[in-house]
Amino acid sequence: MNSRRVLLMGATAAVFVSSGVLAGCSSPSMEVNEAVPKIDAALDDTFAAVRPPLKWSDGSTGMSQHRNMLNLENGEITLSRYRYVRTKVSKTKIALLAKTIERHWKAQGYELESENRKVPSFRYRTPEGVSLTFDVGGDLVTVLATIEDTKYPGDNSIIDDGNDDVSPDVRDPYWSK
Repeated sequence: MNSRRVLLMGATAAVFVSSGVLAGCSSPSMEVNEAVPKIDAALDDTFAAVRPPLKWSDGSTGMSQHRNMLNLENGEITLSRYRYVRTKVSKTKIALLAKTIERHWKAQGYELESENRKVPSFRYRTPEGVSLTFDVGGDLVTVLATIEDTKYPGDNSIIDDGNDDVSPDVRDPYWSK
């Protein structure tokens, strides 16, 4: 191998490492113990805006590893928690519930990231970096909260337990009609 090629390869590797491609793009911005309360506060705030109140259940707080372009773990995770609506929401009230939540998120200054009006499904981001997703799948209504830029705490794939086997099992005189 000639010295010019070795020099070029070395320079290319130095650019990758210094740009974060091999090492991970950036330093995670917060610890898990900072992120979980932000996720829970965003979910609590969302459900407090719904009247009459819904019955709900938290799913477990889970995490997924970020990987760099070499498919190596980079020390960052996405932290997430589902909040499942246990109140049976009738098909005629789904659109009203979606509008109520979306109106609240807009009033809080959250930014729209994506939407699918047919489902309905939409995602907003809070100024604190929490992504909130409202989604309907059959009878199940969920709100998912995630924070992407969190430090990897160790080898646990679930930070805390919740109930991830939830279906709407509570009837309400308003929401279920």
